[in-house]
Amino acid sequence: MDTGYYISKKDYDTIINYATAAYETMKAEIGGMSICYQDEDGDWIVTDPVILKQKVTGGTCDLDQEALADYYCKAAKKHGKKNFRFCWWHSHHTMGVFWSGTDIKGINEYSDGDLSFALVVNLKRENKFRASMWKPVVMHEDTTLEILENKGSSVPKKILAEVKELCEKPAYNYTSWKSKKKDDKYQSNLWDDDTYGYNYSYGVYAEDRINTGAGKEVESGQFFNYCYNKVADWIDEMAEGRLTYSAYVKEVEEANKDLEKFKSNYSFVVIGQNELTDDIEWQDPAMWIRIDNQPVVDLTRENNNGVGIKQ
Repeated sequence: MDTGYYISKKDYDTIINYATAAYETMKAEIGGMSICYQDEDGDWIVTDPVILKQKVTGGTCDLDQEALADYYCKAAKKHGKKNFRFCWWHSHHTMGVFWSGTDIKGINEYSDGDLSFALVVNLKRENKFRASMWKPVVMHEDTTLEILENKGSSVPKKILAEVKELCEKPAYNYTSWKSKKKDDKYQSNLWDDDTYGYNYSYGVYAEDRINTGAGKEVESGQFFNYCYNKVADWIDEMAEGRLTYSAYVKEVEEANKDLEKFKSNYSFVVIGQNELTDDIEWQDPAMWIRIDNQPVVDLTRENNNGVGIKQ
């Protein structure tokens, strides 16, 4: 992808101000959406960043799905004449700019399209920008948005008020892993979420084939994404107290049986209880996936791995 990616200082300041306001008022991350349109030179311009109703914590920000669906409709009407795509952005406040397992999971939700963009920033005004090509092959390019006059400024009162109005911080925290309880009959499944009437998830084909007993038709890349997002879901559920450790271990055993039944060379490794620390959500879910009984995490660090993803 030999293309430039740009954002005006005004729009970048808006994103940084949202991030600053969320951290100052809630010690939390914050996320939102923006438009990315292509200019006459073929470069992509990020513009019109906004925030939506969402739940935020120190390590996550979950956009309200009804608010997101409404945003998509209004943005499409407003920018329909341009060659544009959506750009999901979020903050890592005082931490570095990188893609966590949860971030990768969110990026993969746009794989039903041909091209998508994602941006992560921090309070140091650093950023990482990802352009994801989904068709005809899967390819990701990580770069940095170019910004003019990169200087800081105070947070406008309007943005502080907007953050307080739209962001809600849940009552739970991520430290009491052993005290969390869950109804064992509940099972969160990213791939069954069809909130907008269509499914963005890369890996849904593998999930469907496994659930219907037709797993032999699944390609290796789909199995990898199914496994990757399954681990990310388990981590999220345990962190939020919706999945006990014992129930998680049983789910891993059942999932491995399904993979073995369909002769997949992928398998899950159980996360140790000593690994369930506050920073586990920042770990790569691939750490707990094996391919031919070998760690898959080494593959994901290469330029071109076995599932066609360029890091």
